[in-house]
Amino acid sequence: MTNKNNPSTQCHKAPRMLLRAREVIFLGTCRSRQEVYRTTQELMLVCLKGSMTIRHRDGSPVTTGTCLVPPGILLDRHRIDMREAVMGICFLPPLSQAYPALASLMAPVGDGIYCHHPHEAKVIATMTDVRNKGGITAGTASAMIRASLIPEHLQNLTFREFDPRVLTVARRIRTSLHDAPALSDLAREVRLSESRLEKLFKEQAGLPITQYRVRYRVFISTIIMALGYSVTEAALLGGFANSAHLSRCYRQVNGLTPSSTFLHPPCLDALLDDSAIELVAPLLEGHAVS
Repeated sequence: MTNKNNPSTQCHKAPRMLLRAREVIFLGTCRSRQEVYRTTQELMLVCLKGSMTIRHRDGSPVTTGTCLVPPGILLDRHRIDMREAVMGICFLPPLSQAYPALASLMAPVGDGIYCHHPHEAKVIATMTDVRNKGGITAGTASAMIRASLIPEHLQNLTFREFDPRVLTVARRIRTSLHDAPALSDLAREVRLSESRLEKLFKEQAGLPITQYRVRYRVFISTIIMALGYSVTEAALLGGFANSAHLSRCYRQVNGLTPSSTFLHPPCLDALLDDSAIELVAPLLEGHAVS
């Protein structure tokens, strides 16, 4: 989720990031600097320019402009090579119908990876337009991208049922940034054993409870940094011990450090929806941007 800033990539324009309450969309402006990390969220990868190469489980290559990736996939060039593409990345809303809806449209590659969105050209054109358009809001931009990705007749369908106990635990985690409840407390609240809750949560969310908590804290810290706060301020407000702790977790979630995202040129053009600002407003009371 970053760009190289050197003459060979001809990167003269800042990449754009859209932030809403349940999703992040990154729109790059030059070739990716692909770092190796394991995904913690369902991703839709879109080549705004160029293409990527995906390898089937049997090793055969597939060249595509769009790729759907589940949590738990090691993003390295041997499985998904994005080094020669300008990337758009949709971090799909967790515990939603977005991933299964997209999977129903695309071709399976194995391990929950899909390629070849049927309206690939439209998706690329829409995301490129959103990246370049001035005076657009995060909400409008996100709606445009979603409409290009998921046809209207699929948008209100239920592809996957989520256990209400998992949804309850996820909501509890999101509202307990600075007072993380123990697994035993979460299990007791939804009347499950700890082992059963751990298994059920991972089955439905795609990652363990502890990683879900870390990912959400990184998301909150990202919103805070996009508002102009420092990495240290974002770390403390987001529930991390210090900036080093945030940097380690940020790299685990996004494959790069927050400083390389927000502080190194070309700096991000961040568009924040009111829904994202509302999430962090209680945390920012009395904290002015330094």
